[in-house]
Amino acid sequence: MTPPPTLAQQLAAKQREISVAEFFERNRQILGFDNPQRSLLTTVKEAVDNAVDSAEEARVLPDVLVEISKEGDDRLRVAVTDNGPGILRKEIPNIFARLLYGSRFHSNRQARGQQGIGISAAVLYANLTTARPAHIVSKVEEEEAAHVLDLVIDTQKNQPRVVAEDLLLWDRPHGTRVEVVLKARYVRGRQSPYEYLRGTAIVNPHARLVLVEPDGTRVTFERASQELPPLAKETLPHPYGLELGELGYLLKGTRRPTLGEFLSKDLAGVSSRATREVFERSGIRPTRPPSSIQGEEQERLLAALHEVPLVAPAADCLSPIGATLIKRGLRNVLGDLRPEFYAPPVSRPPKVRGGFPFMVEVGLVYGGGLPPDPPIQILRFANRVPLLFQQGACAITTAIAHLDWRRYGLEQKGGAGVPSGPAVVLVHVASTKIPFTSEAKEAIAEDAEIDKEVTLALQAAARHLRAHISRMSRREFASDKFEIIQRILPKLAEKTSHLVGKPAPDLTPVITRIMDIVHVDSKLVRTDAAVRLPVEVTNYTPRARVLELFVEIPPDEFAAATFDPAPEGTEPALGRAWWTLPKLAPSGRTQLEVRFPAKSDVDAGDLDWYVVGIDESHVLGADPLPGDWDVRLPRTIVEAAEAAEAESAAAGPDEGEVDYDAAESSASASDEE
Repeated sequence: MTPPPTLAQQLAAKQREISVAEFFERNRQILGFDNPQRSLLTTVKEAVDNAVDSAEEARVLPDVLVEISKEGDDRLRVAVTDNGPGILRKEIPNIFARLLYGSRFHSNRQARGQQGIGISAAVLYANLTTARPAHIVSKVEEEEAAHVLDLVIDTQKNQPRVVAEDLLLWDRPHGTRVEVVLKARYVRGRQSPYEYLRGTAIVNPHARLVLVEPDGTRVTFERASQELPPLAKETLPHPYGLELGELGYLLKGTRRPTLGEFLSKDLAGVSSRATREVFERSGIRPTRPPSSIQGEEQERLLAALHEVPLVAPAADCLSPIGATLIKRGLRNVLGDLRPEFYAPPVSRPPKVRGGFPFMVEVGLVYGGGLPPDPPIQILRFANRVPLLFQQGACAITTAIAHLDWRRYGLEQKGGAGVPSGPAVVLVHVASTKIPFTSEAKEAIAEDAEIDKEVTLALQAAARHLRAHISRMSRREFASDKFEIIQRILPKLAEKTSHLVGKPAPDLTPVITRIMDIVHVDSKLVRTDAAVRLPVEVTNYTPRARVLELFVEIPPDEFAAATFDPAPEGTEPALGRAWWTLPKLAPSGRTQLEVRFPAKSDVDAGDLDWYVVGIDESHVLGADPLPGDWDVRLPRTIVEAAEAAEAESAAAGPDEGEVDYDAAESSASASDEE
């Protein structure tokens, strides 16, 4: 008679392997599928990230269509179509219906997705909540027909299962369409597909993104640039980021015959000098086969690699946005809000954390149509991907909250926390390995190196903001002063002249000595023949000025406008024209005029005037040229602006103005050098 199984044998019989798909099926919240609204956003996010990545790798300007439609009371159909290179038939099941399968996990370069979880997790969630297969259509340029597959995931084996398959004569030369039905809810708010695509458009201005919402509303984010970002190059692993087990794996898998060749050719940053020093410190011969290095010798080798000064990883494995595209992206999506100030975007030099290169970029806009009372809007990005959830748990938010924004002109209770004011702050972290807080990739984990770089970039952008607010304060004071002078001096001159029996003098030289401004005066005059808008520019400063004057007119009115004199340049599509004014001596004056047909409904407030060639605090009646205008200025204007800046610097800071972060900047100078 067989004895009954022991308790240990009974417990052992219950043990079995858990597939990764089965694990995530029961722990879907880890991947961002914990509620209907968030699940929808995660699905759109993963599909769009793949679409933009594939188009960029094929060097094609991304064109992505996202369609969301109702499929019942609590179900939505999500379809994302791209113009990428397409996917080979044999790879379609694995890419869309097998977790932890991808091409970028072992690639040491910047990419939106690297884990091979995202889109297959969306398919898993759709299978789980609606039992409906994912519908995939994909066509490569070399084939006449597109492959159509319906897929589900066998969660116990983490293997794809093809439910149906067909061929389709698609009207696209190449591309992919993924369509899933899932339990979800569409809400247009801060954490919606609309906001995600809006954020994607900011940091990917070369992409055209179209969203069709469940109610049929069609939103298009047109591309603001025709230039593809440089493709990030793959780099070798850097010793500073290696753990002991990873080093052992590389030693075992290398084809180099000697350890010396392995260090110099399979690892990044190890120069010939560093190689010699590593062998001296570790006591290992360079001619040894790499696979023979095991156990205690591996530990000595890794310790030597961590102790020896090495060359930092190359930054060409990163693909930063760049100052120009940050400005274009912000301008493109902010639209009618029209901020008054675009701080020059800040791109920090690449740094290294744990052997992986990274860099931080910051953009900041202020004032204008932005709401003045609520907390500033924070736009967080990692590898050109918007981060919409877990803002409070993100290292970017922590760095913003720890900066004392009161020093830079924004309100902040107690000098800590997210400040309030009419501002938008954009922070982008690019790296070959972003330290996310979870597989959902919604927040960046706390890291001393990243926090330091984000803080330094924020300080640099905030200093521009402080200077702008200071100039605006001086400008408002000058405006009030000029208004009083214009109202009082003519009356004094008139009465004095009457008393002495002489004609009233020209007050321009007097105003020049008092004011130190350039005044742009425009008035609307309506007649039966035309609507005239004469503009008079007077130089109430003690030095001669060379100025560039810009006007922005509503594009539908621009076509009917005539100018005297003719502008030196125009951009009719944007409603812009500009003149290089003749050199204005102190107290000098020049005029020009804009005319419209008599029946035009144009108003003086419809025209915006901008001046280049003088500090904005010395201009009344016009604004400085917006920072998001990509205009190539004449050399004379550039020289005039440089001279004005040098003059301002020579005058020194305003009395009583303290550079609060000078100590912070000087403390970090040695690190930056």
